[in-house]
Amino acid sequence: MTSQKEVFLASEGDQWFRRNESALGAIDWLQDPVCKKIFALECSKKLSLLEVGCGDGSRISCIAKQRGWDVFGIDPSQEAINKAISKGVNAAKSTADSLPFPDKKFDVVVFGFCLYLCDDNDLFKIAAEADRVMADSGWLLILDFDSQAPVYRDYHHLTGIKSRKMDYKNMFLWHPSYTLAEYQKFHHSDHSWTDDANHWVSVATLRKCSGK
Repeated sequence: MTSQKEVFLASEGDQWFRRNESALGAIDWLQDPVCKKIFALECSKKLSLLEVGCGDGSRISCIAKQRGWDVFGIDPSQEAINKAISKGVNAAKSTADSLPFPDKKFDVVVFGFCLYLCDDNDLFKIAAEADRVMADSGWLLILDFDSQAPVYRDYHHLTGIKSRKMDYKNMFLWHPSYTLAEYQKFHHSDHSWTDDANHWVSVATLRKCSGK
């Protein structure tokens, strides 16, 4: 059976980027929930950041311009990666379960709205890879759909693909090295509060810090 990862690497990653390229270009990234959380982090040194699911690199390009950090990105779409590289972003075609970087390279790791389309069978690998490339005392930020219990829906654009809503911060919080620093839910379209759980999106900020 073909995995969703294989489908996105082969074709759907590029298709997604073509459908959303103009919308990405219209976003005010200074108001982006992830960027706002990152800009609020207190740090006195130049950090290194990885975005998993970086698309055309717009988010991390904004972060690099505002903070002067070294930014890197991965995405399953080669077309998106080419666009990111044109913005001066260090980017490579890859997936969340196989990060082409050495151990402890990044001070900040961001999941930029990509986990909802990853295969269930890859979630343990994804968490392990993020932990592997993140430095001790690093920050992890997750922006994605949110649900108290996993909910699966048909993917609108391609038969046989499922999207999944769940509480993605729990992929890490079971481990004693991870602490929840901040967590915010909001409506996916305008970032305001909604009582309708069907429209919940969240951004979670976690701190990696071993207690030993």
